[in-house]
Amino acid sequence: MAAAKRKSRNASNPNTTALARWETEGGALGSVQRGTGSLSEQETHILQYLGAAVLLRWNELPTHIQRELFEHAFVDVEPGKVTMLKEQIARFLHKHKDDSKNLS
Repeated sequence: MAAAKRKSRNASNPNTTALARWETEGGALGSVQRGTGSLSEQETHILQYLGAAVLLRWNELPTHIQRELFEHAFVDVEPGKVTMLKEQIARFLHKHKDDSKNLS
């Protein structure tokens, strides 16, 4: 029953639908994971702009979303490099935590 509720809720959730479409239509990360090589220039620009938009709104995101995004950043990282990358990202987020306030 809970799975049916979850499924129907996800079907009407535009974010879930967009994510599914992104994955099935060969989203940028999917193309790298499938071993087709590096990101195209266009995909790199998309990820840069999307990443910048997320960073500008980082402090407005609920904590559980911040944690989820943070953890998803390490999905395809070699285990030996995860700790170093986590530290680098944490320092970057801390250093730029007030950047969106400076844009107003």
